Amino acid sequence: KISTALLPLHPVCPSCAPPAANSPTMSALTLYSFAGDFRALKAQIAAEYNGVALATPEFDVNVDAKKPEFLAKSPLGKVPLLETAQGCIHESNAIARYIARIRADTQLTGYSFFEQGKVDAWLDFVSHELEVPATMWVYPVLGYTSFDKKVHSKAVADVHKALAVLNTHLTGSTFLVGHHVTLADIVAVAALLYPFKLVLTPAHLAAYPAVQRWFTTCVNQAAFKAVLGDVLLATDEILAQGNKAATPLPGKGGKGKGGAAKGGAAKGGKKGGKKGGDKKASGAAASAASAPAPAAKKPPKPFEGLPSGKMNMDAFKRHYSNAPYDDAGERDYYATMPKFFSEIYDPECYSIWFADYQYNEENKVDFTTSNLVGGFLQRSDSIRKGAFGTMVITGDAAPYKITGCWMFQGTTTKEIIENNPDAEYYTWTKADTSDPAVQ
Repeated sequence: KISTALLPLHPVCPSCAPPAANSPTMSALTLYSFAGDFRALKAQIAAEYNGVALATPEFDVNVDAKKPEFLAKSPLGKVPLLETAQGCIHESNAIARYIARIRADTQLTGYSFFEQGKVDAWLDFVSHELEVPATMWVYPVLGYTSFDKKVHSKAVADVHKALAVLNTHLTGSTFLVGHHVTLADIVAVAALLYPFKLVLTPAHLAAYPAVQRWFTTCVNQAAFKAVLGDVLLATDEILAQGNKAATPLPGKGGKGKGGAAKGGAAKGGKKGGKKGGDKKASGAAASAASAPAPAAKKPPKPFEGLPSGKMNMDAFKRHYSNAPYDDAGERDYYATMPKFFSEIYDPECYSIWFADYQYNEENKVDFTTSNLVGGFLQRSDSIRKGAFGTMVITGDAAPYKITGCWMFQGTTTKEIIENNPDAEYYTWTKADTSDPAVQ
């Protein structure tokens, strides 16, 4: 019995292959929106996964959105808006889909037609069942709309209803679709970002452990962190002005209408009721409600600063995925390798390694061994841009053997060791690619 798990690629014909992320047609993408717009975050995270350069100029919706030149681009004068060399795209999900489709090999839109349909289904679910009540709950907290008790109660109930659906699905799945991050996860995390930061306390989330695990897993992925920074989860619920025991936001408290109730929560200390006693709470609310900003000093991305030489990894993946068909109608990937070694591969800037699992004697159950390999590939996702590999499970009976073969940008295994915690359980042997037999 032999099963293989390959970092998956869509077969892409040369004439319809998406342009490379650094090609001229992809270098002129500009996303217009205000800082911290959760709808714009969908496109920004997708761009990180696909290695797409996305310009995000400063944009004041109260000024810039009313200018004639912007209204000529956006039918309703709304953001986010994506400007491309071919024209403009409006609506946040359409923008996110466009960026996700730029690279087929990252499979943000799904591996198969079925997975693509599931991704679209979850996008619709988030738009209708989650985004609407989540904004109705959070917008009054941020001061965008006024508090209404009936609207608030209905919004909280609907968010919990949506969380229950997500929790049921995620109890048996790591991600919403398939075994890796897709646009479905990106859009759902974006919709839940401010609720998780401002109002969804441990008490609210107690019934949804799978959702908590999934959200934490996603926001700690490298592409998410590059956009969101460190996401601090709510420990105390911040309430809107006009809600009972509200925690005032900057400029919303004091003596004005809707400010914090006299006494109330501010009287907790000996002098808690005196003037100015709300400043500390207000500051905490301001911190929690601030727009998600990237970390002050971003950690270097995998392979950053390494020379790329003459070889283009994306071009190689397209060459490999377009392997010719053999007489049986199957793609003959071996047929792509002579040209690879003679014309494409650059041994000065890339290296190929064999990986042997160190604990094969423990692989006594076939499906758990398969899950082990699936998890390894999933945890390798952050180095996808500069890596290409296959993992193989062999054996007619237990114990099964796990081996792999990987190509990395650079001449060491540093990137996979540092970014995939499972990599240390493998013995890595560098291949002598100058030897035709090894090739």
